[in-house]
Amino acid sequence: MHFATLGAFVALIAGSYSRSSQPDPLVIPPSEYFEGNDGPWSTFDVRLGTPEQYVRVLVSTASPYSLVPFSEQACSTSVFITVPPDCAVSRGNLFDHNQSSTWHDVGLYGINQNGVGLEANLGYERRVQFGFESFAIGLTGPGLDNQTVGGIATAEPFYLGIFGINPQPLNFSTLGNHSTSSFFTTLKEKKKIPSLSWSYTAGAQYRLKQVYGQLIFGGYDTSRFKENLVSFSMADDITRDLVVALQSISYSGSTSATLLSDPINIMIDSTDPNLWLPPNVCDAFEEAFGLTLDNESGLYLVNETHRNTLLDWNAQVSFRLSDVKSGGDTVTIVLPYAAFDLTAKNPLVEKTSHYFPLRRANNSAQYTLGRTFLQEAYLSVDYERKIFNLSACAWNQGAEENIVAIPSRSDSNSADSGDPRTSSSSGLSSGAIAGIVVGSVIGTLLVGAILAVTILRKRRKWLGAGCAAAANKDLPPPDDSVLEGPVFNSSSSARHGSTPDSSVPYSAADISAATAGSRSSTTAAAACDARPASSAVGDVVGLDGRDTLVRPDTELDGNDTIVRGPSLPSVAENPTGVYELPGSDVVTDGNLDRRSDAELDKRPCSSPLVGSSRPRDAREQWKHSPPSPLTSTTDRNQAFGRDSLVSDL
Repeated sequence: MHFATLGAFVALIAGSYSRSSQPDPLVIPPSEYFEGNDGPWSTFDVRLGTPEQYVRVLVSTASPYSLVPFSEQACSTSVFITVPPDCAVSRGNLFDHNQSSTWHDVGLYGINQNGVGLEANLGYERRVQFGFESFAIGLTGPGLDNQTVGGIATAEPFYLGIFGINPQPLNFSTLGNHSTSSFFTTLKEKKKIPSLSWSYTAGAQYRLKQVYGQLIFGGYDTSRFKENLVSFSMADDITRDLVVALQSISYSGSTSATLLSDPINIMIDSTDPNLWLPPNVCDAFEEAFGLTLDNESGLYLVNETHRNTLLDWNAQVSFRLSDVKSGGDTVTIVLPYAAFDLTAKNPLVEKTSHYFPLRRANNSAQYTLGRTFLQEAYLSVDYERKIFNLSACAWNQGAEENIVAIPSRSDSNSADSGDPRTSSSSGLSSGAIAGIVVGSVIGTLLVGAILAVTILRKRRKWLGAGCAAAANKDLPPPDDSVLEGPVFNSSSSARHGSTPDSSVPYSAADISAATAGSRSSTTAAAACDARPASSAVGDVVGLDGRDTLVRPDTELDGNDTIVRGPSLPSVAENPTGVYELPGSDVVTDGNLDRRSDAELDKRPCSSPLVGSSRPRDAREQWKHSPPSPLTSTTDRNQAFGRDSLVSDL
């Protein structure tokens, strides 16, 4: 077998094995609950703390961190005038950080600051108690340590917790540029998913026999959407990256109408449930559906009689989307009226009521297609290639899952560009890959066996020839007197002394012994030459007291001004492209609070998350909000005092 052919064969085997060894897409099962005070919405299970506590949350495509209701305040009279008897369950369960041995408190921050941060464009204002905590997805899915988790209390704007799947890191600006990777990014770094990509659809309770939401890291499910050829490029603004061109909105029902004719750029964001549209478009919706804005709640409430009429009309709203405002490839997502038929509960309204999820946008930065839209749309995002795809959901009862991986851009076998759902289309199926791997393993064993036999045969032949040549080389001619005389029993040392006797006979055994000794000496010498120089006596690295293993500018040399708790994430100097979480500086004279970890872990939350649940007009509800500390470079708000997590909104 030629070595060139063998090398090519081995390379093929290695390539096949490399493809098959990539991690599979990670499918996060839904909780099989529809819940929420502005829903119903399909939630997902997460596990936090040590021992683990289970909480059900919604998916946020915009947030890089997760938020959960804190047990101390989330169901207290500070939040509710009358606490609902099922409060904890209705909020997806509560997290008690005081019962977790792995909670490391970071401090009190706001989710945005000066118009920058999570949902800052929509006017969200909320203070959050942040910490590092173990965090896992699903009931049995993978988990990671030291993940950024925030505790909330107020029922607005988050009633249920959220699971952030945005890949951007966070930066706590007052903690010495302490940067933490998002959960999603860390999964990729630890090779638990094949690529920095995900697919998500919100699910629809009104479809078939209830269709739950779906979340997949590193792949997509072809059974859940109708394929199209439209590819969208990400916007440069990391806080508003999933932007599409909304070319038109049309209505069909008892009549037909165009609700939007002038194209706009609009963001897709599952964090908020509403459609945030220009005022003139909201006017068109009001006329088409007979909607009236309730000034007290700020919602378009729909009474039971009018709701039944709208359902009977079987009205539909069609959204035509493209990557450009004019022309280009387009995809149309059609929402039936049932998608807009949502339920508002306390504390959004005093009495449970149906509502239409429409909001008037004050400016173009607020244009948003929220969670309502993702009931009928399937979204796949590839952050490595900066592209995403949007498709209409497919509603096929009993359809079998067909999960396809989105390969990493760094994978030499993947495409460098293109739709995230087609970048892996040229690859082999999982069955084909499995066949190749099995065949490759068998082929490798056969090739190895052939090589071993060939080498052993050649080696044996070479050794035999070498020994024969050595045995016959430079031997003296036969001496009859020696052959006829007494046996010469001189030792080997005498034979190989400084004055060798040419009359000393050499037997085949002597030659073999000499050859073996020579090989042994050569091997020993090579082994000695291969030893590192530091292994010499008196030069043992790290043990001689001279080699300094604690380098400057590390956490062990005494000069690092950032003192972190055990096993906290690494510190990134001057990170770029990160969320900055301002908040009050927890250092004193350049050093962090020097209380022990035990004291920090035991101290109560000081009731920092709770706030008033009094609803406001949608256009006024955030106007008088106090400044919020979480995503910029300002200092942590220290004016909140005892009720630092209590908002006076």
